[in-house]
Amino acid sequence: MDIRRCRKTVTFYSLALRKLLDERDQLNRKIENTAELISANANFLPEEERAAQLQKLAEMVAGPPGFTDSVRNVLRNVPSQALTAKKVRDLLRGAGFDLSSYTNPLASIHTILKRLAERGEVEVSESSGEVRYRWSKAIA
Repeated sequence: MDIRRCRKTVTFYSLALRKLLDERDQLNRKIENTAELISANANFLPEEERAAQLQKLAEMVAGPPGFTDSVRNVLRNVPSQALTAKKVRDLLRGAGFDLSSYTNPLASIHTILKRLAERGEVEVSESSGEVRYRWSKAIA
């Protein structure tokens, strides 16, 4: 292959790449704007539905978070509520988090919540004999 042909090929594909990168930037801006519209409108939904929608949005935009991050997100999205581990599980399911690969998802959720409490990320309270967890105002 001669050097002129190589230069033409490099130039051609460099221009093609620039065009694709510009298209990607435009698409990323559209994605951000659409996500902002979803988020803004989700704020008018009932709290639990809002939490589920914001969780779904986060997964669509950033890819699915891990188990611990999903639990964090559930608690963050309903900061005015102290939730039981069962309620966290239900909100995770409602948000589309797949718990089927866990033998005992509720035990895993309890473990995650205890760790988050030890780190000061969640506040622990007890009501009607049930332990409840709320996202820490100090972390907000």
